[in-house]
Amino acid sequence: MAKEIVAEALYVFSIGTNDFILNYFVLPLRPAQYTAPEYVTYLIGLADAAVRDAYDLGARKIEFTGLAPFGCVPSARTLNHDEPGECNEEHNQLAMRFNAELQEAVRKLNGDLAGAQVVYAETYSVVSTIIANPSFYGFENVAQGCCGTGLIETSVLCGLDRPLTCQDADKYVFFDSVHPSQRTYRIVAKHILNTKLQVFL
Repeated sequence: MAKEIVAEALYVFSIGTNDFILNYFVLPLRPAQYTAPEYVTYLIGLADAAVRDAYDLGARKIEFTGLAPFGCVPSARTLNHDEPGECNEEHNQLAMRFNAELQEAVRKLNGDLAGAQVVYAETYSVVSTIIANPSFYGFENVAQGCCGTGLIETSVLCGLDRPLTCQDADKYVFFDSVHPSQRTYRIVAKHILNTKLQVFL
């Protein structure tokens, strides 16, 4: 019975955004160890190993979420010294490179893991479309997060009185300077459900 439950469950893997934004671009350790392309390959290796471990434990239905354009999150815009307030296109190119390598890893996993189905869920174009046409989706602010100043804070750093809340988050593409708002997540989740996860239903 337990094996059936494990085999029938859907496993969603998401790796990369925080690894780049918080670990690679903020902390000096990773850039000292890896060039940006090497770091992409390193993360893909971790992702591949995680899926293989889950498979060994009985997972058979696996979805891998690709990266959104993290060069457009408010903190990346704030820290963009070349074009302040604009998306950091170098970061976005890195997200696209990661997504291409992830898709290749998914193809390989499907060939290697008998009885498993691994799918890649593309989010880059969905979030890019929201950012390019915010009013179409009912958003008013695409460049700042809703909490704190919306420029650099995340999570509890948004403020001590109400660290995880803000006024009318549905008007914002981003909740804080790194994470999309719940409304943005709903749009992305609906896209993934309609385009990729149907194979598991």
